[in-house]
Amino acid sequence: PTAMPPQTAPQTRQPPAGQRGMKQTQKELEVKEPPAFLLWHEKVALVFGSIMMVCLLPLVGSVVGSAVLWDAIDRGFMGRPLDGILMKFASWVNEATHEWNKQFVKHSSDSYMVNTVILLGIGVPCLFFGCFYHTMVHGFSPVLCFIYHVLRIGPYFMNFAYVYTLCHKEGHAKLGLWKGRFSKNLTNVFNWWIGLYYGVLPSSFAYGHSINHHKYNNGPSDVVTTSDKPRDSFINFLCYLPRWLGYASNVTTVIQFAKERNSRVAVKMVTGTLYYFAFVAVFYWIDPTFAVWYLMFPLGENVLLLACINWCWHAFLSATDPEDEFVGSITIFDGPINVLNEDYHVVHHQYPGAHWTDHPKLYAKHADNGEYSDHVATMFKNTHAFELFFLIILRKYDIMAEKFHDPEKRLSFDQKKALIKKRLRTCWWGPRRNLNIKLQGKEIGNLDDGRPNVDGKKLK
Repeated sequence: PTAMPPQTAPQTRQPPAGQRGMKQTQKELEVKEPPAFLLWHEKVALVFGSIMMVCLLPLVGSVVGSAVLWDAIDRGFMGRPLDGILMKFASWVNEATHEWNKQFVKHSSDSYMVNTVILLGIGVPCLFFGCFYHTMVHGFSPVLCFIYHVLRIGPYFMNFAYVYTLCHKEGHAKLGLWKGRFSKNLTNVFNWWIGLYYGVLPSSFAYGHSINHHKYNNGPSDVVTTSDKPRDSFINFLCYLPRWLGYASNVTTVIQFAKERNSRVAVKMVTGTLYYFAFVAVFYWIDPTFAVWYLMFPLGENVLLLACINWCWHAFLSATDPEDEFVGSITIFDGPINVLNEDYHVVHHQYPGAHWTDHPKLYAKHADNGEYSDHVATMFKNTHAFELFFLIILRKYDIMAEKFHDPEKRLSFDQKKALIKKRLRTCWWGPRRNLNIKLQGKEIGNLDDGRPNVDGKKLK
């Protein structure tokens, strides 16, 4: 499994009492449910999304399910995910090599990345080329291919989680994560090398995500926006899958940058796309079957799993202010899976370039000021993003209300349910827009243009 660094799980805090939050909550409860279908192209999206789901779910589901079972067996079906022998061994390796490894990284807490690069940047490619050799000599083996993908994503799909999280962090770290003699060679190792085996197109995080998504923050010009349809709908999620495919393949981001006449970034996006598909084309030319199942399948895996994650991260909108970052991104406390403090998603959108170890204190800064309380922030406890995704699309409002974190206990159970439902059904833009308020300008993008900042100061 991916060598896991020590995690700082979000801890419950008790922010000061505020009155504005209750008034905001009462206004939000007045929002009505938007209609289901309004535009013809939504039906087209539903058809394509349904085809994608039918094709991907059995394949991705079987691999992910096997990885979850692997973790359960490893921990003897006891405890929480990642409590097993393999993950404890990985943590021991990290601790044993910390003093040596920290010389290669800018932040000592990132020393685990050296082991991660060895495992995923050398180990997984060795498995890949071993399978390629077997295919060339003995022909394609579905069983071998299946075993490869389970090993690739790791127990409880933690290898997958760390690859995407580190591609994400690397994309935001404009100055790089490494130092010393290897810094130049390893600056983009996750996006431009390791990510190839996980369906990551090199430019998607560094430019498509950091510049587009963090500029528009789920607004109309965000190419992966979720805010034009109610999120508590499996049908709407199916319609969303083609949108995520457009982003994951860099198509819609290139188009968006071209519309904005940002040719410099558009060219970089195209370069990364050509690099990825050239890698795939080489193997497709040699053996199309191998290329489809070993390289194109991870791209499909990316589309399905990352679409679920983004749908969850940005499922909630304030009916009084859809630009409210405390509501529009979620925070999860005491979850079993908190990879590099990604559960502080509000903090990440406030400070995209902040190091993951700083997320708890940045959360505390705003919580102690009463901002999370005043905004009735979208916070949950004892869950994780994938579980919350299924609770959302299956409309399990009772369970979500139980997990909704209200530190001051100002909301009744029924008020929590009503608030969750309305936030899931509030639409910022498009034909379902159910708001009649003046926006503050975020719908046309922030001034940072997606560049990282820490505590309001841009990194140079």
